[in-house]
Amino acid sequence: MEKSKSCQICFSTALYKFLDLGSQTPVVFLTHNQLNDQEKSYPLDVYYCQSCGLVQLGYVVNPEILFTNEYHHIAALSASFKSHLNMLASSLTRRFSLNETDLVVDIGANDGSLLEEFIPLKIKILGVDPSDVAKIASDKGIPIINKFFNEKVAHEIIETSGNAKIILSLNTFAHVAPLHPFMNGVKLLLDDSGIFVTESHYLLDLISELQYDAIYHEHLRYYSVKSLTFLFNLFGMDVFDVERKSTHAGSIRVYACKKGAYPISNAVGDLCKLEDESGLSTLDTYVNFEKRVKQHRSELLNLLRTLKIQQKRIVGITFPARALTLLNYCQIDSDTLEYLTEQSPLKIGKFTPLSHIKIVREPYLFEDQPDFGLLLSWHITDEITKKFKERGFKGNFIIPFP
Repeated sequence: MEKSKSCQICFSTALYKFLDLGSQTPVVFLTHNQLNDQEKSYPLDVYYCQSCGLVQLGYVVNPEILFTNEYHHIAALSASFKSHLNMLASSLTRRFSLNETDLVVDIGANDGSLLEEFIPLKIKILGVDPSDVAKIASDKGIPIINKFFNEKVAHEIIETSGNAKIILSLNTFAHVAPLHPFMNGVKLLLDDSGIFVTESHYLLDLISELQYDAIYHEHLRYYSVKSLTFLFNLFGMDVFDVERKSTHAGSIRVYACKKGAYPISNAVGDLCKLEDESGLSTLDTYVNFEKRVKQHRSELLNLLRTLKIQQKRIVGITFPARALTLLNYCQIDSDTLEYLTEQSPLKIGKFTPLSHIKIVREPYLFEDQPDFGLLLSWHITDEITKKFKERGFKGNFIIPFP
């Protein structure tokens, strides 16, 4: 283990490296003409803070590189996730009695899929997102501030729209850098009874299910309830409720408010207790995680090599951001996977960074019929395997996790 600089939450230097996933590029897809260009990569090392319990990356890539031009993720492509967003909007509206005078702000609004769900409910909405993808939301008529959220942007929103009843940050709260100005902006923008709702990949699921593919440069922090409670307390806020969700193979939805605005649910203490019982506060847990990661890489590579020796044809099915870590850490390239399938127009016809595997339109798989498909969006296995079998894929799936 290697000692690092300082914690992203508490600035402690009691921070230890337990996992080295090599040097990785951001998730930026290449054109054919770029394949011979030098690709910029950054260390992907993971640390555990012994002071506040936060698991985090040791190297923070400039957010301008990760989230502005050529950002690739579109939230609406997964039917199951679209349903998840619909249920969240309905649940928040009922639980907190939202009405047409209340403002809902979505930080990291992406293509506007979440905010769309509030429109039939007659709720005021506003999105904040620095990426190109936010233009999709804007084209739908959703009001968008095309910037990174911080205290300055919070003041702008208050001046034009007032304080927010609900602030949302789904699968973006772990991406924020720097974190403290963001938190100051959230507290400033919330009204006195406002709620900050986040969803993030849950550390307990990541560790227990060996989900190391979820570790990539966009994901700076891997939250537990204990580390989030510590963070919000620093800013005079409470975590007053938590829910575990199945999205992204294990997420945690966290409800936070200004100190004392809401009673704290028993669920908060229950999950903190479970985290302790599961060893999330023990350094040995993370040391063992590294050993399990190396073993998984060895077993996956042995399987793929055996299939190639048997002259089986293997392709990759889908390419979520998390697939980048798996392919590059395991050194899986175009010699192993003939191509990758995708339905996102932002990816089709391009090549993956470092591994240089061509991405083709999804229907080609059903015409080509390879022997095996390595399912890289394994976190929605049931949805994808059912769809692909119904559309006529005759090959076998390789499910890399859990």
